Amino acid sequence: MNERINWMDWSKFLAVALTIPCHIPQTRGDQPVTYFEVFLLACLMFNSGYLKKKRTDWKDNLRRYWHSLIIPYLIYNILFYPFWFARFYIIHGFLPTHPSVALKPIVGMFLLQANTSISCELNPVTWFIAALLITHLLLDFSLHLKFGQFFMVILCILGITLYVVSKYNHFTTQYVLIGISKSLVFYYIGYLCRQHEVFKKCDLRKDTTWFVITFILSIVLFNYHANEMYFPLHMLSYFPAVLFGLLAFIFFCKMLNGFRSDIVINYSNGTMVFIGLHWMMVGFIRYGILKPIFHVSGNYVYTPLEAYALGLLVVILLYPIILIFQAKMPWMLGKRR
Repeated sequence: MNERINWMDWSKFLAVALTIPCHIPQTRGDQPVTYFEVFLLACLMFNSGYLKKKRTDWKDNLRRYWHSLIIPYLIYNILFYPFWFARFYIIHGFLPTHPSVALKPIVGMFLLQANTSISCELNPVTWFIAALLITHLLLDFSLHLKFGQFFMVILCILGITLYVVSKYNHFTTQYVLIGISKSLVFYYIGYLCRQHEVFKKCDLRKDTTWFVITFILSIVLFNYHANEMYFPLHMLSYFPAVLFGLLAFIFFCKMLNGFRSDIVINYSNGTMVFIGLHWMMVGFIRYGILKPIFHVSGNYVYTPLEAYALGLLVVILLYPIILIFQAKMPWMLGKRR
């Protein structure tokens, strides 16, 4: 049995928990949220790469991905479908009357949350599950190549190029394509770090020092990136800002390595539940509670404090659901048993 990496449990938990406020509409330009938005996807991808085991058996890998990624992707989208109808009714005042409209989110699910003339996003956050499956498959393919590392480096460079071009021309908004293009490099960094045992040892004094250094550098680079209007320099500063934000996040989690909590471990095990259900729970609170009971407009733009309070509420409400899934329905966590 593999020994748990306590700081990684903290990293998995905090990365998904802090993502929730980023998905709540709020005043743009508020730095705490914008800052997190810059590097949290990189943290999620880094975690996945760090925990990726080096296996070359395609049959075994596909079986694992079926249970850990494909089944949860399908389930959490199917669960979201009734909520999609409810939200459609709340927004438009009527239900879809033509089958082509009602089936658009189903088509969108199979097109990986793509918004096209025949499809629309269903459970939009689950694009990350699809992107993670593709990145795993790319890495697995590279492990069968003689020059696999070179192949992955080229893919990372192509991904960065594609993201920069997309930001300039806005030629695609497809979640999976954009998500992979800007975060594949951090997934692969995570994988290499685990293979070479980087971040294996924790030292509170050293980790605190490196946290302070990388955090300051990430803030400086983030502010430069956010305020630089010249596009080449704006994008040139993006990936360094993300990298140092990611490093600061890693060292902060390593600082917490001495604090072991069963609650954190349970949340870490339930990251798939965060991804699958938090969008629905945020929508239920906004449209099912705040709007009808407290008369808060569905278009209300939250302050950062309100967004984080709402995010904290969702985190608390998800905990008993995670415990139930762990005990009775492990497939909801992407596990076979």
